[in-house]
Amino acid sequence: MKSQPLQPAYILHSRPYRDSSLILELLTPDYGRIACVARGARRDKQRRTQSLQPFAPLLVGLLGRGDLKTLGSVENSGCALWLKGRAVYAGLYANELLLRLLAAGEAQYEIFASYQVLLQDLAALPGDSSDQLEAPLRRFELHVLQNLGSCPQLGYCAHSMAPVSAEACYRLENESGFVPVYRAGQAGACEFSGAELLALERAVQDGKFAPELLVTAKRLTRLLLAPLLGGRPLASRELFKQVYRSNHDLES
Repeated sequence: MKSQPLQPAYILHSRPYRDSSLILELLTPDYGRIACVARGARRDKQRRTQSLQPFAPLLVGLLGRGDLKTLGSVENSGCALWLKGRAVYAGLYANELLLRLLAAGEAQYEIFASYQVLLQDLAALPGDSSDQLEAPLRRFELHVLQNLGSCPQLGYCAHSMAPVSAEACYRLENESGFVPVYRAGQAGACEFSGAELLALERAVQDGKFAPELLVTAKRLTRLLLAPLLGGRPLASRELFKQVYRSNHDLES
């Protein structure tokens, strides 16, 4: 079998396969999410310990033409990013999110770059507070949704086909985007002020979320992710709740 040129990769998930192998789900720039068999990896403890770990940047050779590749050579492409405390669960959440959202075999250059930034941000955190996770996770979620075409343009009104007005109120409609709401009273769960949408647009562009904007960002990503994830809960969320039993969770 002829191997393709070495590909940057991160391991999103692994599971046992037959007597001694693993099936790895990888995130790569050229192939997006792709599965491969690491033959004999469960026997080779040194290889598994040194290379086949989550959050470690790798260069991998992939063999075969089918959907399930065979893992060839593996090289470390830098130091593994050691996540601490709650940041570990944020990383697991990001991995599971990508497994659920990405189609196999489609190039994902921007998402791969966003994932690298997320891991760097998480590695810089002490991991002792859930609040620290909010900004990196919201930024990552919005980048992923935008690259998948599942997030409407934040500062654009689908009705007027013009920028939103900071003074107006808008409702998120999954099929069309943000449309104006012409009524007084308390905003509903799917409604956002134009000022909030414009602030979110700036935050995604410059990567800086003001603390008061994080609740709005979380509400928006919950709405956008819900139809994509369906009714099946994310295991990483449930694990985080079981371990920390905190009011702050990884729900998006």
